[in-house]
Amino acid sequence: MFMILVILHELWHFITARKSGVKVLEFGIWIPPKICKLATDKKWTEYTLNLILLWWFCRLKWDDPKDAKDFFAKDWFISAKFWNKLLILAGWVLMNLIIAWIIFTTVFTIWTKPLSVLPENAIKWESHSLLMPTYSYLEDQWFIVWEKSDIPLLIDMIAEWSIAESLWLQTGDIITNINNISVNARNIGIVLKENIWNKIDISYKREEQENTVNGKCEEDSCILGIAFITSGNLQVNDIKYPIQQAMWMGLKEIWEQVKLTFSALWKLWKNLFSFDRSKIKWSLSGLTWPVWVIKFGWDLLEVWWRISYLAFAGLISLALAIFNILPIPALDWGRIIGVLLQKLGRIKPDKYFIIEWYINTVFFVLLMALWVYIIFKDLSVFRWLKIPFIG
Repeated sequence: MFMILVILHELWHFITARKSGVKVLEFGIWIPPKICKLATDKKWTEYTLNLILLWWFCRLKWDDPKDAKDFFAKDWFISAKFWNKLLILAGWVLMNLIIAWIIFTTVFTIWTKPLSVLPENAIKWESHSLLMPTYSYLEDQWFIVWEKSDIPLLIDMIAEWSIAESLWLQTGDIITNINNISVNARNIGIVLKENIWNKIDISYKREEQENTVNGKCEEDSCILGIAFITSGNLQVNDIKYPIQQAMWMGLKEIWEQVKLTFSALWKLWKNLFSFDRSKIKWSLSGLTWPVWVIKFGWDLLEVWWRISYLAFAGLISLALAIFNILPIPALDWGRIIGVLLQKLGRIKPDKYFIIEWYINTVFFVLLMALWVYIIFKDLSVFRWLKIPFIG
């Protein structure tokens, strides 16, 4: 599924470059080092098979400009019209958004269920996403009906470097009160949100014994870092709309997911530059991508949620679009900024693109290093591997 979405991404570069008269030097399966050349077409584009199973790529005639005579050739990216350059680099983002919208419309028309339910205090506003909602939003939309009795909080998992871990809470504990307020699966997020930056007294049961621990919510969202099992009757209705309303809800889902993503990115940025070791460690532990994607997708397929798996594909398509609009060199939007700066500043292209090539190369190496770190970090979590400096 992931590879199909990436192929569609790279095919946009390939097709728009060809239509704009820019030569495509290579269309590669996976990431170099190169294993072999599979074929060469009539326009001298090489199709290659590479070693690292992470990505596909489309290499245009613009990288590594060494030959001064060939630098301004008609089929070079630098010689393309300004709007063609933007089309080659940015147009596929719209394509990924359209793919996500088509998928969301389809699953909302057939039926789906939430892929994940967020704590009430996970973000500063209530999530109106249907695929990643809060409990209260599901209740408001009549997709979830709770038993009116209290639902105990039975801890199932505890995140590393979390508030819960620092307070020595354990799997199997039942949280009963926070600051003398009775809590359950429905209201814990609201209670914690009211105590951001305050001290909290958590009462819990462990083997029928009552215990209390004291801590402080130093995180701006006051998340304990637990997954819990709820007991009691809980009815979750299918999320389903008529086709016209599903189309609108698909657009709304895209907007809600964009807000959730940038909220998470902003929090990650603040924690990484807080110079607080625990916050930095917590943020890095939350970074995930290929291994987690495979595991989560596999879990969906194991319970035969084919439609939910399709919804998950829509989220991945949207994530690819958002990731590539980040203003980071080596990513497409970073290169768009470069094209704009070169155009507005009237910088000589032969000078600018040589500098840009070195900048992109450095950031590409850094991004690949981060990718490898995340892969091994996820493996250490899911396979219980002990990896030096990671986990």
